[in-house]
Amino acid sequence: MQKLLVYRFSAMGDVILLLPVLKGLLAVNNDVEVYLLTQSSLSPLFANIDRLYVVKADLKQEHRGFRGLLKLFRKIHSEIKPDRVFDLHGVLRSFILDFLFKFSGYNVRVFKKGTLQKRRVIKSKLLNQLPGTIDRYSDVFTSAGFELRLPELPVFKSGALPSRFDEIFLKPIVIGIAPFAKHRQKVWGVHKIDKLLEQINTLYDCTILLFGGGKAEFEILNKLAEKYSNCVVSSNYFNFNDEINLMHRLSLMVSMDSANMHLASMAGVPTVSIWGATHPALGFAPYKQPAENMIQYTGTELACRPCSVYGNKKCIYSDSIRCMEYITVDSVIERIKELIPVPENQNR
Repeated sequence: MQKLLVYRFSAMGDVILLLPVLKGLLAVNNDVEVYLLTQSSLSPLFANIDRLYVVKADLKQEHRGFRGLLKLFRKIHSEIKPDRVFDLHGVLRSFILDFLFKFSGYNVRVFKKGTLQKRRVIKSKLLNQLPGTIDRYSDVFTSAGFELRLPELPVFKSGALPSRFDEIFLKPIVIGIAPFAKHRQKVWGVHKIDKLLEQINTLYDCTILLFGGGKAEFEILNKLAEKYSNCVVSSNYFNFNDEINLMHRLSLMVSMDSANMHLASMAGVPTVSIWGATHPALGFAPYKQPAENMIQYTGTELACRPCSVYGNKKCIYSDSIRCMEYITVDSVIERIKELIPVPENQNR
């Protein structure tokens, strides 16, 4: 049995994108075990996958800095003794681990981010589809001689939820909405979400689950839930593991370019994603979702989009994130109606 050590620490969306790759690798190679080195909070994503073991990295405390990484290396070297090492992160801390493994005689492969390609697209605005992150991850393994077959949807099987949550899912339609993202330039805006909720409630008899985390987001979501009686703030009831298990119960997810977009799409849920400063062509499109589900401003009034790969560049406009502001609520509603036809007796 070959032992493969794979590391990817963050961000959550990039770690989620590893899921179909590792499942596709293990499905074809019965003589392989994968040891995934990642942050402990993300381990529920990879639970119950045969021959996949999560090695938890505590990069904020125990494994922080060079001494911490050295400690982590020594633990892996003594307890796992991997046959091959794959760096799927490509940042300073992973380069330090690369050096330690190479110095000790290990074969280490590093994936190619395509940074220069992405920068050229940002500069030229010539939006030719670049290889996706999943494709880049896959190439690392295939170039090392492994066969790989990416799975169909759903990528992961959702587990059962405690019966006390059944009342949340009593209505025939359950729509998830994830209004936030790591960077402001990827956020549509609370005022838009508010109008979207109003229209959804006009069209459907449904429950709406609002996803988000952190104190500021939590306060905003609770205010929305107070305004609309059928809205439930997910984090008031569910932990991260529960949220994974409830994904398959959603009829549809509306999300920004964020981890929730990737999670819902891999659960096989129709996912309407809203794109601002970033662009799916740069390689972060949701898994096996049609282009029609990716809502973007495509007019000629703005020549600045996409302005960055990750959405972390300050907008040149001071009044609003215009590429988001120009996306109408009606355009999102129309796509939702395509995916969930409005019942004849429900259109009020």
